[in-house]
Amino acid sequence: MSPETRLQDVVPLVPELGKRASEVNELLGLSLSPGEKEPDPGGPWEVIHGSGILFSAPHEVIHIRDGAEKRAETGTRALAFALARYTSGSGIATAPEQSGDPNWDIGHPYVNRAQALAEDCPTVDIHMMRPRGVDLCIGLGPHPELAEGLWPVFVEEAVAAGLRVSVNWPFAGSPRTVTGQLQARGLRAIQIEVCYECFNLSDTAMVRAWSSIGRAARRLKGADRR
Repeated sequence: MSPETRLQDVVPLVPELGKRASEVNELLGLSLSPGEKEPDPGGPWEVIHGSGILFSAPHEVIHIRDGAEKRAETGTRALAFALARYTSGSGIATAPEQSGDPNWDIGHPYVNRAQALAEDCPTVDIHMMRPRGVDLCIGLGPHPELAEGLWPVFVEEAVAAGLRVSVNWPFAGSPRTVTGQLQARGLRAIQIEVCYECFNLSDTAMVRAWSSIGRAARRLKGADRR
């Protein structure tokens, strides 16, 4: 299935899902263009420059954790970049080939670049997870006070979409994560783990997940406007 395939062609829709599918089609269209590639000795990344929330995808490509190769979370860049363009915000995602793991290596250059892109705006760090019994998990990080005002919006929209959502389980966002490292520098940040089924064009879970995250991002953008 090509990226241009429209969700209405593959998902049997009821009226409510039809509206959400239209929103996801817009997000899919926004996800197709790459960002600006920037080199780094530890592995390059792509960025989108904007003003507002930073959406991050540090595991988009194969990465190395403690010398072991870790599977890519393919599709997280598309979601992060779509959300960045959807909200006129910023985006960052890893590109091939990585020699480390931004979500594990303390002081990774990716985190430094994310901090510069975010400035004083929040960061939403996006990951893909295996089935855990929930569709979305919101990690508040080691400094949950720096997640205040961010996570409830995503939970509310996920519940409204009929998704199963959890907070701090099974992933809370440890100090080694992008979320944890940014919080340690005083930045507001949360981690969102999205079940891999929510990246499947033929699954209504994708319609619900992407539309709910998109709606939450726009709500957050409006509340956080400076």
